[in-house]
Amino acid sequence: MCAVDIDFFHKFKEVVEQIGKTGNEYATAKSNSWKSQELKGSVLASIIKSLGDIPVSKAEIQARTHEDYIKHLNETAEAIRKELQLKASYEMWKSSFEALRSLSSLEKATRNLTGE
Repeated sequence: MCAVDIDFFHKFKEVVEQIGKTGNEYATAKSNSWKSQELKGSVLASIIKSLGDIPVSKAEIQARTHEDYIKHLNETAEAIRKELQLKASYEMWKSSFEALRSLSSLEKATRNLTGE
């Protein structure tokens, strides 16, 4: 195995490891984001319930301005941001793999043409 092959092997290995690592982190972030988005109604309902016996429309208005609801929305936004950042990173590593694969194929074809 020539030095170029060994270099490509190590680069492929690193990229594949990063795809696996980032893919797992992205999956976790996506599930956390989904859970937070799904809990939005539960958080709102819990706050409405805690406000006591007032008309639902008034309770909903108060609940939507409640600090716990706003905090949940901010946490949800952060979870979505993290999910999207990890998705971008995951896609970048996948693209790196494809670029590396193309370079490796080009190198192999060049060696075949030059008889190396």
